[in-house]
Amino acid sequence: MPDHAPPARPSRWGRIGYILFLLVFTIACVELGARYYLGHVLHKASENKFRFNSYRVYEHVPGYQEREGDRVRLAINANGFRRTEDVPLAKPPGTVRIFFLGGSAAHGISSAAPYPVVHVDQSETVDAHLERLLNEAMPGSRIEVINAAVTGYQVFQHTQYLLTELLSYDPDMVIFFDGANDHYVNDPAYRYMEDFRYQFWRPRLQEPSIGGAFTYLGHWLSRYSAAFRGYMAWSMIRDAVRCGERVDWQAAYVDDATTVSNHKAVSRDQFLRAIETNLFLLQRDGVKAVLCLQPMLVLRDTALLADEEHAFLHQDPNVKALYPVVLEELNDVAQRWRVPLVDLNVPFNDPSHSGRQLLIDYCHLNGAGGEVCAKALLPVVQLLLRPTAMDSSATAPAGSGT
Repeated sequence: MPDHAPPARPSRWGRIGYILFLLVFTIACVELGARYYLGHVLHKASENKFRFNSYRVYEHVPGYQEREGDRVRLAINANGFRRTEDVPLAKPPGTVRIFFLGGSAAHGISSAAPYPVVHVDQSETVDAHLERLLNEAMPGSRIEVINAAVTGYQVFQHTQYLLTELLSYDPDMVIFFDGANDHYVNDPAYRYMEDFRYQFWRPRLQEPSIGGAFTYLGHWLSRYSAAFRGYMAWSMIRDAVRCGERVDWQAAYVDDATTVSNHKAVSRDQFLRAIETNLFLLQRDGVKAVLCLQPMLVLRDTALLADEEHAFLHQDPNVKALYPVVLEELNDVAQRWRVPLVDLNVPFNDPSHSGRQLLIDYCHLNGAGGEVCAKALLPVVQLLLRPTAMDSSATAPAGSGT
């Protein structure tokens, strides 16, 4: 019988080529899966929305967009604001310029799991509604309400934003829309700025390591890869959770008396001091201010809730116990600095909104909730703007409109 030659073994280069093919194929599958998950499950863009800022910790990436088909649902302009049009540094003649500051609720963030995913369109945010209502109510004026809110921001970050950028835009008014991120603090060990949880880059810059080098590489790759964007987002969230486990602004609830006592021990030197710093800066430059206490689901009358809100309602005893205390503190600051305070929990508890969904999770607004806030702010802002609007209309070029 003839001898059969053994099957030829693949060459070393053949084996290397096969391994490289499997590696590239796996990477491509992971990347395509990540892009599909971001785009079709989370409805998010595959690009980064945030980048490091040396004063405010992080900021928006100019030009970022989220789309729904061919329609742009969320746009960050060249200035870093949530606004379709860019904002010139020099205010055009005849323009009244208002900045709207706050965290995620002011920005108009979408809800996410475990809540039903609901998106807030560019035209549904509080600032968009307020700009439309003001221009309708004050014909002859040209009023801008610019959304400079950033998800996760606390009041002390507004201070840095005002100093480094916003005051250079010559604003006539700043509206502060805050509450959920820092007003209900009740942990005496919490250091307001030092323990801010979204400081992902600080340990990596202060304590260089091999892991830090990998983080830098991942951050660079996330500019081009949806998989790395997802990984970096997960890393930052994990980092924030670990920070909160160490010391957080909200301690576990014991009883109302303990919550209130702990809050009063730290509030004056934390968010209240930051609020007064911002009011001082605006007063120094002759800029009007409005303080708002943002609405929260736990503070809404349960008899008025829509079915959707009932489905994801959860109790927060710390917020319930501190709400009247926080309101009293804010009223005291507002009276001392002679600025209006608008508690937006009041219109959210108006019986006319019975059965109407206004929130998409524990504190974020849908389009209807944004409009309720804007309508509550309208008379307050309108009253403050009358002299400014009259001056601006007098200097406006002939034929200018809203």
